[in-house]
Amino acid sequence: MTKMSIGAAFSETFGFLKANWMQMLMWVGGALILVGLLGYLFLGSTFTAMAMAPNDPTLIMGAFGQIGLFALIAAVIFYGVSMLIWRGGMHPGEAPNFAWAFQAGPALAFGMIVVMIAAYIVIFIVLFILTLIFGAAIGGMGGLSPAALESGGAEAIGGGAILVMVIAYIAVLVFLLWIQGRFMVAGPVMAERLTRNPVTGLAESWRLTGPSQWGIVGFYLLVTIGIVVYAVVAGMIFGGILGAIAGGSVIGAMLTMIVSAALIYLPIIMLSFSVPVGVYRAIAPRASGDIFA
Repeated sequence: MTKMSIGAAFSETFGFLKANWMQMLMWVGGALILVGLLGYLFLGSTFTAMAMAPNDPTLIMGAFGQIGLFALIAAVIFYGVSMLIWRGGMHPGEAPNFAWAFQAGPALAFGMIVVMIAAYIVIFIVLFILTLIFGAAIGGMGGLSPAALESGGAEAIGGGAILVMVIAYIAVLVFLLWIQGRFMVAGPVMAERLTRNPVTGLAESWRLTGPSQWGIVGFYLLVTIGIVVYAVVAGMIFGGILGAIAGGSVIGAMLTMIVSAALIYLPIIMLSFSVPVGVYRAIAPRASGDIFA
């Protein structure tokens, strides 16, 4: 376990992507096609029925159920694929272990859901306490009295409330980034150890990321900013070109969606799968050997 540098994390991330892009293209592309087909089968008729009867509460409730089931199936597929990618990248030449991957992936997804629920509970409690404190402070100062309002107290209170809200919002984002960073390598740990136990991955991730937690947060923030910039710029460029070629036809629109997914979203997904392994290699370089250097 070593302290991570952001440069090392970028190097290991793109090293993994470079060494495994064809395998990732196959697994991620196949997963996208499968999820797209399942989405059409699960939700196509549902959305058509809702369009014909938008005010039917029974259809709306049924749609929520269908969407939830589809989201669950999609999560199982993508988490399973991520395990196949991580294991295959760290142990090249090994035959894909589908039985393990599609058990370990959903187990990790469930573990992360529990972690995020706990994180949001903490956020809610802290914000609730701050609201009580802030409200008590205003009341104790008589900030809402007519005299205070006439003397400019309303503007001061409004400015103070906005400032507190902005600080709280930034603090929540930083906290969520920190949580994401602390558990970022849980998946690669599970893939390296070929375990189905998410507690093992989450606990080991917490231990490994401790010395580098804020470096990981900074790295993850830079990657996120880069992805957003790429998505916006690529969307403008490819969207304009493909839109002009499509010419407004239905087939053209479908082809535009497929090509846009391949040119814009597929690289983003592949990069997002590479980031956890890049961080894992940067903080525990001997844990997985010289596998894609």
